[in-house]
Amino acid sequence: MAEPIKTKGLVIRETAVGESDKILTVLTPDIGKISVYCRGVRSIKSHRIAAAQLFCYDEITLIPKADKYTLGEAALIENFFDIRADIVKFALAQYFADVLCEISIENEDQSELLSLALNTLYTLTTDKSATLVKSVFELRALCAIGLTPDLSGCDVCSKVENEYYFDPIGGTVRCSDCFLSGVGNVGQERAYLLLRRHVLRAMEFIIGANRKRIFAFTAETELLDDLSDVCEKYLLAQVGRGFDSLNFYKSL
Repeated sequence: MAEPIKTKGLVIRETAVGESDKILTVLTPDIGKISVYCRGVRSIKSHRIAAAQLFCYDEITLIPKADKYTLGEAALIENFFDIRADIVKFALAQYFADVLCEISIENEDQSELLSLALNTLYTLTTDKSATLVKSVFELRALCAIGLTPDLSGCDVCSKVENEYYFDPIGGTVRCSDCFLSGVGNVGQERAYLLLRRHVLRAMEFIIGANRKRIFAFTAETELLDDLSDVCEKYLLAQVGRGFDSLNFYKSL
């Protein structure tokens, strides 16, 4: 019988099974995204009930069998309870969890993605703008999996400008001269986004900032709305799908 594995993890999805069990999707730093079968955790008598909830960050003991895991012990570290008291924040956190389920992988070091997730959920409990938090998470999550956009200069002529047209599919920018002249087969069928100076600077900050400082900026509502639109469209283009949780958040 394989030895138990001790690790830490953030619950990013929960599925009820039978009368009292759950299957949790957990993001861990060392073994990546894993599916964990949890017996009896929906019972009020279970000593693990508090730790086996969505958004809970736990210290866990896993019992491996073949390529599956069963939950042994679980000790709650943080439950981000304040998020549950605000429907907008809760909906946004659910969207973040769905994105994490989509982009995280198994059996790989996911420490950077987990750190981002925890930092994001913590910041969501503060008075920071939800729009700002959303934008930072979307862009930085893509950076964490190797999809950092290239904002260094026009992808045709390499010219550096204060404004560009951004390609959310290719993750590159194009100067106005090349875009408007059609140089490089720009293809108007591709939904390029105008990237104004302040949005460009905000994206550059998010990409380059130390992980502890990625939320350390403020901006006016109009700029944040534009930033959110660009980061959201970039993420959706890269993952190739939409999210019901995002639609729900935007409906609130």
